[in-house]
Amino acid sequence: MRKICLATFFMIFLFDKAVSGDSLLTAQSFPKTANDVTFIQNIMLMQEGYEPWETIYDVNGRCVSGCLYPGITIQEDLRLADERTKEAWTKTKQYIKEQERKILEPIKSNVNLQHIVTAVQQAKPTYRSCTPLNQSIPENQNLPLGNPLMGMTKITSGFGSRIHPVTGELSTHWGIDFSAPIGTNVFATANGVVESVKSDSTCGNGLTIAHSDGYKTVFCHLNKVTVQKGDSVKAGCKVAETGNTGRTTGPHLHYAIKTSNGFIDPTKWVNAKS
Repeated sequence: MRKICLATFFMIFLFDKAVSGDSLLTAQSFPKTANDVTFIQNIMLMQEGYEPWETIYDVNGRCVSGCLYPGITIQEDLRLADERTKEAWTKTKQYIKEQERKILEPIKSNVNLQHIVTAVQQAKPTYRSCTPLNQSIPENQNLPLGNPLMGMTKITSGFGSRIHPVTGELSTHWGIDFSAPIGTNVFATANGVVESVKSDSTCGNGLTIAHSDGYKTVFCHLNKVTVQKGDSVKAGCKVAETGNTGRTTGPHLHYAIKTSNGFIDPTKWVNAKS
């Protein structure tokens, strides 16, 4: 009984230290591996939105920083990411078909031209008052489909393996980079709740939004975040402005989509519409 009490006391002590340690929740960089912090500290960091969004590998292609599993090879990391992406896209296609059905069903049930016109007009979203608004993203969309920026955008770095432009090390890029001048408006691609607003040495000023079905969107290198942790946000509404914070070679937006199993390649989602 005494041993159990001591163990319980020790766990409570560690938890209190993790919660009260200001330096823990305002960390300027994420630990290289989970082994660099205690279990309790790691849980607290994750709850505050700190996570490695890029993985670094040694010359043999084994993970040395930001590891999903210690020592995992880049080939295995990318294979798992490809599996996650395929599984998530299959579910997303079902969601898109369901949205299309909701629009087309009233049209198919009416042969009268006026009824068709009325059905199409009713299917168009009525945009809420949110300024500015990205009208290419449908109102009340629950999954992150579409571009978080407006207008013609250019992807400067894709998802997957690359030689890091700053460190020169072999790495995996768990998102895509859009070229954008500082101050460009950034929009939520789906309804959700702001999970974290953070700042660290790699992501810079960052934002994470939680959506339906375990999806999350992650934004990095921001100049300004216009929402707060806990805020409910609507699809298409402005949530931030692009910047040049964190580890960058120039102004851009890092945009990532994450499922409950990990990061997925967001390219298809960016180019798709519900």
